Amino acid sequence: MASFTLWAVRPRFSVVIPVRDRADVVGRAVAAVLAQTFANLEVVVVDRGSTDDTLGAVEAVADHRVRVISGRGTAAARSAGVEAARGRWVALLGPDDEVAPGWLARFGRLVDSTGAELATCGGEQRHLDGSLSRILPTPLDLPGAEGLRTCFRSGAFVATRRLLLEVGSFGGPDEAPRIDEVGARMVSASLAAGLPVPHTPEPLVRWNEPAPVDELPTGDSLRLRCSLQGIDALARTPIPDGALLARYAVTGGVAAVRLRQRDQARRLFRLARRLEPGEPRHWARCAAALVPPVAQRVWSGEDEDSQTTRIAQGAAR
Repeated sequence: MASFTLWAVRPRFSVVIPVRDRADVVGRAVAAVLAQTFANLEVVVVDRGSTDDTLGAVEAVADHRVRVISGRGTAAARSAGVEAARGRWVALLGPDDEVAPGWLARFGRLVDSTGAELATCGGEQRHLDGSLSRILPTPLDLPGAEGLRTCFRSGAFVATRRLLLEVGSFGGPDEAPRIDEVGARMVSASLAAGLPVPHTPEPLVRWNEPAPVDELPTGDSLRLRCSLQGIDALARTPIPDGALLARYAVTGGVAAVRLRQRDQARRLFRLARRLEPGEPRHWARCAAALVPPVAQRVWSGEDEDSQTTRIAQGAAR
C-alpha cells in the first residue's frame, strides 16, 4: 500500500504521523484525526520501515484523506511529512497520541482570531496505571519571549508549513533537533516578524504511555480491533461521519465473521444498516450473518463486496 487517493480540495490542516511497528495503536491515532469536527484536513502517515502490520492498521481506518509515504529516522520522517503536506497548517502526532474531536477546530479559531503562524495548547499524559497528569503551556526561556507560554510536544502545536520550512523543519538523517528546539526556532522567527504566539490551556491532546506488547494482533484480528477503535473515536464526535462509521462497521463485521465472533459481527452489520438503510449490501450482510454456514462461505475469500452484492441482487429478485 503506497498511498490512498488524494482529497480533491486542498486541506487546511495536514497532520503528520511518523510511525514504525505500531500496528497496535496507529489505527486509533488516525481514526481520532478523521473524527475531527473540522473535516478539511489530511493525514500524512510516514512509515519508517515497519515490519509488522502497521500499514494494514492504517488501511483499516483510513479514508480518502489519508496518504502513506516512506521515511527513515525520526527527524527525517517528520521533515518528509512536512515536505509532503498539502495544507497551509501542519500538526505533528505520535502513533500513541489521541486528540479531542475539537482539536483542529479550536486551533483554527485561535489562529484566525490572532493572525498567528504558530499556536500551542495543553494536554494530558496518561500513565500505564490509568492515572492522568495535566500538561499546561509553560513560560519559554527565550530572549524577547517574556510572558509567552508554549507547549512543544506532539499534537500540542500547529504551525504553518511555511514557518516550519523556514526554520529548517525537523532536520534530516544527520540532524535530529528535539521538538522543543524546533519550537524555540519558530517562536524566534514569529517574534522577529511581529507575529503573536497564542496558546490555550485546554487539554486537546492525550499522550498515552506505551504499554508493553506481548503479542500483536494480525490479519482479521487487527482489522476488527482497528475498526472498533475507529468506531470509538467517531462516537466521541458531536456529529459523526455516518458513511465512515458504516465502513468501520462493515470492515469490523467481516473480520468478526472470519474470526467466528458471530454476535459481534451481527452487532456491527446492524450498525451499518441503521446508518445507511438504503444500502442493500448492509441488509444482505445482516441476513448472511444469521446463518453461520452461509456467513463462512460468503466471507471465506477476499472479494467480500462482490459476493455480498450477488446476495443482495438475489434477494431483490
